Amino acid sequence: MRDTPAANMNGLSEISAQGLLARHGANILPSAKPKTAFAIAIQTMGEPMFSLLLACSALYWWLGDRGEAAMLSVAVLAVIILTFIQERRAEKTLQALRDLSSPRALVIRDGIRKRIAGRDVVPGDLLVLAEGDRVPADADVMLSASLRVDESLLTGESMPVSKHSARELAAAGKTDHSRSQVFSGTMVIQGHGLAAVLATGSHTRIGQIGTAIKNVEPPPSRVMVEIRKVVRWVAAFSVMTSLLIIAISIVGGKSLIDSVLVGLTFAMGTVPEEFPVVLTIFMAIGAWRISRKNVLTRQMTAIESLGSATYLCVDKTGTLTENRMRVTSLWTAVGGVENAAVTPLKLNPSGLDVCRYAAMACAPDSADPVDMATQKIYAVVGERSGSVGTLMKSFPMVRPLLAVGCLWKTEQNSAVLAVKGAPESVIGLCSVNDATRGSVIKAVEQLASRGERVLAVAVAADGTGVERLDHGTYQFVGLITFEDPLRSNVRESIAECHSAGIKVVMMTGDYPLTAGAVATQAGISVSSGILSGSEMSQLTDDELAVRLKDVRVMARMVPEQKLRVVQALQKMGEVVAMTGDGVNDAPALRAADIGVAMGERGTDVAREASTLVLLDDQFSSIVAAVKLGRRIFTNLQTAMTYVIAIHIPVAGLALLPVLTGMPAILLPMHVALLQLMIDPVCSMVFEAEPEAIDIMTRPPRNKNARIFSSNAIFQGLIAGLAALMVVIAVESRILSDIGQENHGRAVAFACLNMINFALITTLRPGQRNFSFRQIRTNKTLWFALPGLIALMAVIFYVEPVASALHFVPPHVDDLLNVGLIGVICALVFTGLRKVPFLSGN
Repeated sequence: MRDTPAANMNGLSEISAQGLLARHGANILPSAKPKTAFAIAIQTMGEPMFSLLLACSALYWWLGDRGEAAMLSVAVLAVIILTFIQERRAEKTLQALRDLSSPRALVIRDGIRKRIAGRDVVPGDLLVLAEGDRVPADADVMLSASLRVDESLLTGESMPVSKHSARELAAAGKTDHSRSQVFSGTMVIQGHGLAAVLATGSHTRIGQIGTAIKNVEPPPSRVMVEIRKVVRWVAAFSVMTSLLIIAISIVGGKSLIDSVLVGLTFAMGTVPEEFPVVLTIFMAIGAWRISRKNVLTRQMTAIESLGSATYLCVDKTGTLTENRMRVTSLWTAVGGVENAAVTPLKLNPSGLDVCRYAAMACAPDSADPVDMATQKIYAVVGERSGSVGTLMKSFPMVRPLLAVGCLWKTEQNSAVLAVKGAPESVIGLCSVNDATRGSVIKAVEQLASRGERVLAVAVAADGTGVERLDHGTYQFVGLITFEDPLRSNVRESIAECHSAGIKVVMMTGDYPLTAGAVATQAGISVSSGILSGSEMSQLTDDELAVRLKDVRVMARMVPEQKLRVVQALQKMGEVVAMTGDGVNDAPALRAADIGVAMGERGTDVAREASTLVLLDDQFSSIVAAVKLGRRIFTNLQTAMTYVIAIHIPVAGLALLPVLTGMPAILLPMHVALLQLMIDPVCSMVFEAEPEAIDIMTRPPRNKNARIFSSNAIFQGLIAGLAALMVVIAVESRILSDIGQENHGRAVAFACLNMINFALITTLRPGQRNFSFRQIRTNKTLWFALPGLIALMAVIFYVEPVASALHFVPPHVDDLLNVGLIGVICALVFTGLRKVPFLSGN
């Protein structure tokens, strides 16, 4: 698939690109195929419930009871179908999220730059590469400006590789083709350039290495580990108890077959195979719900952590502000402050110099908002940035010097080096007297106190031979300021964080006075002062921990210091969420409990190091994700409580024949039917439950909180035992009065379902008072409850079905009594939730 590169710098036409995409296919690597129906069926066979159903079915076939065997065989098929539907639903949701999170690529087509999905890149496309981008395909370098690429993914070498066009290498007498090509999967860590795509998909170098990693699964989450452990313990208890029941039943005079059936029925009633299914559905649908809030979940563990976040460390630019820079003023020592936000704009000569040299210090075709605003105003005052000459060299920021520059060859053949950056860094490059330095500092403080970002501009009239910015001789030109409006909903979102017990910390590279002014506008306290990057570098870890307890604004921060802040907060026992967008933010994003990368302006490096990606870069989206994270965990815990509660009366009824000598009320087929009704309730109704009104006024959840907390388990046990006592009382009354086993079985089954309804409506988070109006808040209940009622009508009153299930249809008075029992149970469950220790969520 090695095609000729794009013939010119206009790139491919859109029509040609579509034809090449159809010809060569999507630019994707071989990946694990979705599970087939057969694979899901095989996986289902390993579930405890499936094994128990098969054992019961085989036993009935051996006894010659073909009807019972057939019913259980249908139950086996139903389990497989239900599991398949749930698996496919989760898989489709996750696949949609994977498609959304696929790498993006900036290409030139029809002479226009456009960002497309990485999978749509085709041979011949002209790629625009910039610092932080992941290279989407193998390509020939056409233009390079200090382009350096990390190829450790392919070569294992940690040192970045400089990239140049083949023409540049040939001029230098070099023939190393690997230096003139970039490869799919590698990362641009410095500079920018253009490259023509040679190969895509499996034809790239990384695609030819092999597909050994395609089936590698991420490690299970903490909640999944907890659930698997609980299922194993309960399953072991169930097996041991079932064997004991069989032995006691045989000793009590029952036949071996009847004893085995009782034991299997008890096992089916106690094994909570719903737990892992419920978790899978909750996590998949939860990630989808969060994506609808413009937050992409890259790791499911983030959903578990969101509700525990105690600190939220955010950037200023683009997260709290709109990232829509405009030049507001220009300052020079001779002309003072000029308002640059007026129309029409007329500048005096000194102001025009600031504007010109600031634009010359910007990389051509830069996507940085500050650079774009600078170049825009330069065009407004009547000059074109291209008229300054030819770019000879770019100087990226090299810390600790917070400045960048560009060397130009002018039309007069002079080499002009323009520099812009932090005032303290730029003024340090220039030879100025104390009076000028004092006036500059005073002007910076005055402008920054208005919340504006201030940059200083300097120029070296002869930049020939300059290797580093701090080697030249510079003349100070002036100051240029930028305004970035605060996002409209930031104050409300930050106030919501404060009410939820989440401390918001603003970290920015801006001047301290600018940071303080913006923080005040956003509602972030500056009463404990502003911690600067230079001050932080002087603090020990213990001293930093003391400052972090109170300080909420940090200025002149470099990305490397963000990692230190994250680690310091974590040592203090805090759960830290942090936003970032640059290459150097990646270590801190990876170290944070919840790394949040910017989707619009963030680099691929940052996105891949994060657990969440903000698709719109808005702070309010983070808050919405935290709210959803709290909701998901709360609903999941409630669903687990419900599973515990509903299993107790089922298991108890299976145990009654051994303890009391009563006839077997529930047979294996009834337990299987109940399980098929319980699973959808867990995975749909509780997942769809909206968050409680007070969910963002509660303190953050303890990071070590368990799904199976003592509170949740005890609440489920109490509700389940109460339900069991009600069913036993009803069943004893019916059997003593009527003595019809099948009639009593039908009424008991109806009671269990009414109790099921009561549990659903009262266990839901935030529900403290029983009311049928509660159903309005959960639209899934509108379909689930009528659906279950309709199913019971078929079970009881369609004669072939009722006969196969050994039911005698309940009478009208039976149904009225069952309905009354349901209401009483709902009131009882509601009362239990009012007990402080049982109040749950």
